[in-house]
Formats: sequence, C-alpha cells, structure tokens
Amino acid sequence: MTRKSNYLEPAVWGLYIVVVLEFLFMISPFALHFYSAYGPALNVLHASPATSWLTGFFLPHFSTTASPVLNQLRGVGLLVAAIGLALFLIGAVQVYGSKLLRRGAVTGGLYRWVRHPQYLALAVLGLGVVLVWPRFLVLLSYLAMLFLYYLLARWEEERCLAKYGDSYRDYLRRTGRILPRWPGRSSAAAEPLEARRLVVWVAITLVAGLGLAQALRIYSLGQVSSLYTETTAVLSPAVLPAEELEAAYLVALTDAELTERLAAAGPDARFVAYVVPIDWFLPDLPLHTEQEIREVGGGHRTGAFERGRYKILFTRARLHSGATGRAIVTRAYGRDPVLIVRVDTESKSVLGTSEPPDHVIWGDIPTPMI
Repeated sequence: MTRKSNYLEPAVWGLYIVVVLEFLFMISPFALHFYSAYGPALNVLHASPATSWLTGFFLPHFSTTASPVLNQLRGVGLLVAAIGLALFLIGAVQVYGSKLLRRGAVTGGLYRWVRHPQYLALAVLGLGVVLVWPRFLVLLSYLAMLFLYYLLARWEEERCLAKYGDSYRDYLRRTGRILPRWPGRSSAAAEPLEARRLVVWVAITLVAGLGLAQALRIYSLGQVSSLYTETTAVLSPAVLPAEELEAAYLVALTDAELTERLAAAGPDARFVAYVVPIDWFLPDLPLHTEQEIREVGGGHRTGAFERGRYKILFTRARLHSGATGRAIVTRAYGRDPVLIVRVDTESKSVLGTSEPPDHVIWGDIPTPMI
C-alpha cells in the first residue's frame, strides 16, 4: 500500500468512529461511560458561536411532529443502517474468503457490480446513522468521510493495477467505482486525479449538505407544536392544538415560584419550555431522576395521552448572544433546568411543582432540543 493510503485509511476509520459510535453507544448499556469521556469533548465546541452549532440536531429526535415523513425518518434510518451493515458483512466475507483461499482479486458477487461495495455499504450505514442521530457534527464528519473513501478507493485501484495488470484494467472498465455503472457507458479507469477539481467538489458538497440540514431544521421546527414569545420558546413533543399549548403555558405562569425564578434570571435571559403529557416518559429531557430512569429501563414512553394534564419543563437557554422567538431554539447550544410545573388546563390550575434534575442521565452534554 502506498504511503498516502497508509495515512488515509486510519483517517477514514477515525471519522467513521465519530459518525457511528455516538449512536451505537447511545443505544447501548455503555452510554453513561461513553458520554463521561465524549461529552466534555463536545462541550469544548460551545466556547465559540463559530463552533457551538456543530453539536445541534437538524431533525427531531424525541418529538412527534405534524409531518408523517419526519415521524418515520428514525425508522427509515434504522432500516438503511441495517441494509448497509448487511452489505458490509457480505462484502467482508467475499474479500477475506478470497484472501484465505488465495483466489486473487475479487470480481464476483457484489464486486461484479461495483469495485468497492464495502465502501458503498459503509456509506449506506453512515447515512442511516445520520438519520437516526442527526447532529450537525455527525453530518459534517459523514460528508468528509465520503470523500476520504473516494480517495482510498482510487489508491487501492492503483495498487491492484500494479499487481494484476490488464485483467484488472478490464474489470475497471466493466464496473462502477462506488455505484453501479450505467448501461451502455464505459466506466472510468484510474483517470488522473485533479486536486483543484476535488477541492471544488468537496466545498460544494459540504455547503450543500449543511445548507440542506439547516433547511430541514427550520422545516422541522415548523412541524413541531410551538409557541414563541420574545423571551420564551414553548415546544411540545406531542402534537397539540395551538390554543391548548398556549393554555398550558399560561396556567403554568400563574405559579408564583416559577415567575420568581424566571424573573431572577434577569431581563436578558431566554427560556425554552416543554409542554409534555403528564404520563409521558422522555429521558432526553431533564424530567426524570436517574433512579426513575433505571426503574423504567430507559427508552421513550409516549403515545396516546389524556388531554388537559401536562408537566411543563422550564429551562434557560444557553446562548452566546441575544435571540427572540424561534431563534432561541436554533441558536441555543444547551439548556439549564429551572422548574417543572404540572398543570390542568380544564380547571386552569397548577397541580404542583418539582425540582428537575440538573441535567439528563447522560450528563451535561448537548442533547436534542426537539
């Protein structure tokens, strides 16, 4: 392998770890241990507004929206990731089986259609992970990883050409590099790499990908039950009519303890309030103690709920500069819990208040805002 590929391959796998491992550890029993080390690294990005946005999410994670498409993306992501993993395992069996049996270059099975099915499989797996755990940093790493796969594929082809000669050159002409070749079109075979052209494509892809993610975040916020004031963004992870959302928020504001705490934060403070059905269980928000989460066993407990009774989590948004309305959500890089207020909108009464945990069970880390 060339000296360039010796450096490139570890870089590719390093980026792939960023893309995949956060999601894998989040759904594993090792989440707490993983975030004890990974969380502080993410929080370093919060020191500057130039980097704090990287830890945000551009698709809903725990909220049910008015869009059936958004509501299905998590399931679609899991399916896409499973397909990518299956393709990767099939390709691995072909490659390492050929090495063990000393059959030479692999050109059958998946390799009959593309030269690098394992890179394609990992790209598919990564796409699924991005849909399930849509952090801007994960997306940026994923896009960068795709170009590193492309470069690594080219250098592997150069090595195979040097080793297998004309037979491998014919194989290059018959197959596509990452995607199957269009019928009737000969595939490019190890054409010279133009660095300037590659840089342009990298820049275009990163700008387009991040721009699309920003647009998806704006669209997603528009599909979440919400109410905005100058100082507060009121969100609901359940689909609620605007009048019901407003009624729950206004009842909560009649609580003297809450108004005192909000006022104590100062006139420049901005808040995010979550109106949650009283029986819902959402460990993504600082609503439950560690003991409660361990007793339930984690995961989300949502679904049909009784109208009129809600628990409202008031949090103070962490911001680098002032914001109003929807910008409170899009610019916030974290939140500090203030108080949980339980209300009944039918009787217009406060049922009680409680202290929220200082942070979610995974620690003081950037978690989804919606």
